[in-house]
Amino acid sequence: MKNLVQRASRLLLALVLLGSFGLSSCHKDDTTTVYGNWTKGSSFPAAARRGAVSFVINNVAYVGTGIDVNGTRYNDFYSYNPTNGSYTTLTSLPAVARYYAVAFTVGNYGYVGTGYDGTNYLADFWRFDPSANTQTTLANGTTVTTVGKWTRVADLTTALGGTARYGAVAGSVGNYGYVGCGFDLNYKKDFYRYDPTSNTWSTFAGFPGDKRMGAVAFTINNQLYVGTGINNGAVNTDFWSYNPSGDTWTQKRNTANQTTGSDIYDYSAVARNNAVAFVVGNYGYIVTGSNGGAVRSDCYQYDPTMDTWTKMNPFLGTARSYAVGFGIGNYGYVGTGANGTASYDDFWRIDPSAEQQ
Repeated sequence: MKNLVQRASRLLLALVLLGSFGLSSCHKDDTTTVYGNWTKGSSFPAAARRGAVSFVINNVAYVGTGIDVNGTRYNDFYSYNPTNGSYTTLTSLPAVARYYAVAFTVGNYGYVGTGYDGTNYLADFWRFDPSANTQTTLANGTTVTTVGKWTRVADLTTALGGTARYGAVAGSVGNYGYVGCGFDLNYKKDFYRYDPTSNTWSTFAGFPGDKRMGAVAFTINNQLYVGTGINNGAVNTDFWSYNPSGDTWTQKRNTANQTTGSDIYDYSAVARNNAVAFVVGNYGYIVTGSNGGAVRSDCYQYDPTMDTWTKMNPFLGTARSYAVGFGIGNYGYVGTGANGTASYDDFWRIDPSAEQQ
């Protein structure tokens, strides 16, 4: 009988402990398997840098611009084919070299614009066609052919209030691109929609969130999600989705500790600035960045159906900010970026469905 009582007491204690572990968890209890298998891939084939941009067209990634540790700014571009892990040198952006620009994809074209050239905030935008080539005649008469063609499109127009800026955020839904927020000596919260068919910018439902720069955006099921960033030294915790079909913004759960009322959760570890975001399947992911001076390597998965965040296995590269990230197929990719005075050229792949090997 004494043994039975002791066993019952131990079982009760174990149940209490498990219950307390579950309450301290961000989304699921600590006994649940943490997913995300990070593996190192082919390094970026050019100078290590921060503040570059990336976009994806037909399962090929395109990466370019940025600045290195010596202050050299770049307008070079490279494509990455995840099938064989190879890079291809592309036609450079035929505009001033820059960093902290934005990029998005609509159809079979990539778009790059805004940023900072070390002196000026920028408002110009350019369209990249990967199916065309560019021929350049050198001073000695030699003709050089490079992959891809850039065409200048409408600037982020000042007629609508859009200003030259850097540290903005961009994404695309359907046939339109979206650009907003950023910094032009003031923190911004304005948003604009680009129509490639008419080559025009327009305003739409005003962004109801706070001003910010260094935010992230991603698209899931034809909705644009915008969050994180920094405003006058304070990291933003509000998180929003935009539905173009109804031209409406909806506030989602804050990336904060919510302990009032019936909604109790702690997503404060998700809040950061100058992170990267990407989509794999029906989930969004945020990784790297910084918060309060601490450079991050942690990774979180966003479920738009449940409006919840789940902690994944951390990024295995050096913690960093100002990296680039993108999703292709069943994988996410993160690379370049900086931590203090060090810049990086390494690239990593995450399989969100697998445990870390």
